[in-house]
Amino acid sequence: VCSSDLHEQVPFQPWARALHETRELNIESDEPHTRCKASPGARQFITPYGVEIMEFPDLQKIFIFDVGGPHTFRTIYMDGREHPKDLQPSYYGHSIGRWDGDSLVVDTIGYTERAWIDREGTPVTEQMHLTERFTRLDMNNLKYEITVDDPGAYTAKWTGGFMLRWTAGGEIGR
Repeated sequence: VCSSDLHEQVPFQPWARALHETRELNIESDEPHTRCKASPGARQFITPYGVEIMEFPDLQKIFIFDVGGPHTFRTIYMDGREHPKDLQPSYYGHSIGRWDGDSLVVDTIGYTERAWIDREGTPVTEQMHLTERFTRLDMNNLKYEITVDDPGAYTAKWTGGFMLRWTAGGEIGR
């Protein structure tokens, strides 16, 4: 989600900026994905092994499979349910989705504070409310946009995004 230039624009609270800077220095040993922990939000899509997105209309669910690393999957509930009131924080949180025209909009809460939302160690708190938007531009390109609303770590909402490209015979990747 965040390049060095974008990190200059992220409205970190002082403690979150300091944690981010510390994590950047220790990425190789500290990053959860490298220790087979599930990757939340944008981090799920910036893995070198790619992801697979599968919709099951009969189940009213979409699954996003993390092909490499932790070999896990995230469930997006498409049945109109609300978020539960008593969530246990987790790396993937609880995701509900809806279609907005040709875009899939995913609303997620319930993250653990141990999660990183990108490779650079951008922190989250249990207050994070993440909105993701997936828009297919053509057969091979998917636009990914993210809005982070976490008053525990940031002084304002912020956004980021990137393009995901599909290649025949491979997984979707950045």
